[in-house]
Amino acid sequence: MRLKSFTADSLPEAMELVRKHLGDDAVILDTYTDPKSGSVRVAAAVDTDPAMSAIAGGDSGLGVFNILSQVLDFHRVPLDLTDRLLSAAAAVGAQSPEAALAGGLEAEFFFASLPQAATERPLLLLGPPGAGKTATAAKLAAQVRVRGGATTLITLDIGKAGSLAQISAFAEALGANLREAHDTDTLEKAVKSCPSGHFIVVDTIGTGPFDPHAMQELRDWIAVADAEGILVHQASGDPLEAAETAVAYSEIGAHYMIATKLDTTRRLGSMLNAAHNAEMTLLGVGTAPTIGGGLRGTGPEALAKMLLACQAQIEDEAESMAADGDGDMHVARMFATGAES
Repeated sequence: MRLKSFTADSLPEAMELVRKHLGDDAVILDTYTDPKSGSVRVAAAVDTDPAMSAIAGGDSGLGVFNILSQVLDFHRVPLDLTDRLLSAAAAVGAQSPEAALAGGLEAEFFFASLPQAATERPLLLLGPPGAGKTATAAKLAAQVRVRGGATTLITLDIGKAGSLAQISAFAEALGANLREAHDTDTLEKAVKSCPSGHFIVVDTIGTGPFDPHAMQELRDWIAVADAEGILVHQASGDPLEAAETAVAYSEIGAHYMIATKLDTTRRLGSMLNAAHNAEMTLLGVGTAPTIGGGLRGTGPEALAKMLLACQAQIEDEAESMAADGDGDMHVARMFATGAES
């Protein structure tokens, strides 16, 4: 089963795109008219493998497909990634939204567990200014400290007002060693002077991803520290901008991603698009400002639950649209009930 969605200025134009890309045998699964722009999105499927089980089979399967389509649209997941996730979810053959979405996420993304002990290589946190790198460094160290491990925090962010005081306070609260560095030479010495068996986290200066000189400096820091680069990026924002940012960091050696400030955003399409385009492994998410419990690991099942948490809000907004007479009344009711169009 191949699933794909198409957006056009009108329903006839969207249907023409369906016929062009999927052929005359395509089945229309869902239609939605944006009440603000008036554009029409049509979700359609064509059975390319009759033996393949799919979530779009039968009334219950169509209900699952509609829920996932609504949820991904709510999170502003770009259409190409939405198509890939829906197709991957269809291949799972699950009959619940959570299981189907978890299967789609597992097929399209890479996941790894948060470290709970000393790692083979230091972890070097990088990312745009204000993403929460210093707090994330402390949260990572806390994960190890609560399990009895020894930690060392190394900071390169010593020029900004208050930054050194902040990480010093974190280090004291955690009982962690603190080292300072300001260039490649002092960073290399700081890493080499760390006691054996310590969990080492390097906190760097916030860097614009499109500043070639600053990015080269980050690349050099990763190299001299022999570190694993981890992008710390807030979950909110424009999905396309986030993807370009993540790709820029991946090109200098960031292979993992921690998304922050999930407590201040409802839509996670930016996070998904960034990780997917940069082919980064999702390591965890920052869900609260607290150091002890504000960082959570994430896997396909946990991420599916996060994404599906918006269902009640989707239903409320759809019912409100129908009551106010905004947009397409039938589509609003369909989105509220998951009924077939």
